[in-house]
Amino acid sequence: MNRTIRVALAGAAMGLVLGGCTGSADEPEAKAKPATPQQQWVQSLCKALEPTTAPVEPPSTSGTPAESQAAIVGFLRTLRDRLEAQATVLDDAGAPPEVDPASFDQAKESLASGAKTLQGVIKNLKSASSADADQMEATLLQVSESLAESSSYAGPLAELSASDEGLKKAFEDDETCASIMS
Repeated sequence: MNRTIRVALAGAAMGLVLGGCTGSADEPEAKAKPATPQQQWVQSLCKALEPTTAPVEPPSTSGTPAESQAAIVGFLRTLRDRLEAQATVLDDAGAPPEVDPASFDQAKESLASGAKTLQGVIKNLKSASSADADQMEATLLQVSESLAESSSYAGPLAELSASDEGLKKAFEDDETCASIMS
């Protein structure tokens, strides 16, 4: 059971915390070409998001039930806090230029929804009695299932890049986005 939970937590960490940039920055920037408004927006956004995307190590679940419970709650709080921080960064950046604002609003909503889901999981986990092994095991399995459902979320940058080819190219060409994903 502990291995299953640890695998689900690792998947959740990858799916929920990464900012969603893809691509590489192998090609040098052209010096004569000024950055487009989208490129400027992407550069600013990725730099602001970078601190919120550092890897998060899934907690050990090999201790006592109470220790495992506390470690998992701490881990989930970190994920929740990062999603909330990403939502703030995205909100501060405003909608990208020349892109349908609905895709920007959807990216913000996805972050808020993910943070809300994590808060619910945290609440359920904290209310479980670590003294009752069966209840704790059932709760941990519910946590694992809840996180598995949301671990496929690629992040707000993936949502935004899917909405516009120019924005997608700007994300792919930005070095900071590439470093976030590597």
